[in-house]
Amino acid sequence: MGKVAEIKQENIVCAALEIFSEKGLELASMEAISKKAEVSKRTLYKYYPTKESLFEVIVERLVSNVKVISSIPFQPDQSITDQLTHIAQKEVELLCSPSFMAVARVVMAECIRSKELASLMVEKFQPLDACHGLTRWILDGIDAGKLNVAHPEIASEQFVSCLKATIFWPQIMAHQPAPDPTILQATIESAVQQFTAAYEIKSD
Repeated sequence: MGKVAEIKQENIVCAALEIFSEKGLELASMEAISKKAEVSKRTLYKYYPTKESLFEVIVERLVSNVKVISSIPFQPDQSITDQLTHIAQKEVELLCSPSFMAVARVVMAECIRSKELASLMVEKFQPLDACHGLTRWILDGIDAGKLNVAHPEIASEQFVSCLKATIFWPQIMAHQPAPDPTILQATIESAVQQFTAAYEIKSD
C-alpha cells in the first residue's frame, strides 16, 4: 500500500470516528463520512464497502491499544509493587489518551444501543485478557509462589476498576478532562497498595 493510500485510509477512519461520535452508527451516512474525509464516495467504498466495516476498524484499534498493555509478562525477580505500578502506568497512559477516549466513547455508545455489538465486544476482549492480560499475569504470579489469589479474574477486575473509577468514567460519562498528574499518581499508588495488601505473599 502506498503512502497516499495510507493517508486516505487514515483520513477516512478519523472522519468516521468523528461522524459516529456526532450521530451514532445508525444515523451516520457514508456520504457524510466521505465529505468529512475529503475523499470521493468511490474512494471511500474502495476501502470500506459499508459503515459497519469502518466501525469494525475502529473496534480493532481499541483492541490493539488494549493488547499493548495486556502483553506485559510476570517477572518473578521483580517486586510485585514495581510490576503492578508499571502495569497501572501503562493503563493510565491509555485512559488519558484523547484518541483512545474518542474511540471508547463511540464503541461504548454503540454497545449500549446494540446487543449484538455488545456480544461482539465481549468475544474480542475476553480471550485477549484471559490469554495475555492482567489475569494471566496474576496466574503466573500464583505459579511463581508470589501471589495468593483465589479468584484471579475478580482480582484483575478489582485492580482495573480502581483505576477507571477515578480516571476513565468521569471522562467517558461526564466529559471531564483527565485528572492532573498528582491525582493520577495517587490513584495508581492506591490501587497497587490495595492489591498487594490483599494478595501478595510476603517473604519472611
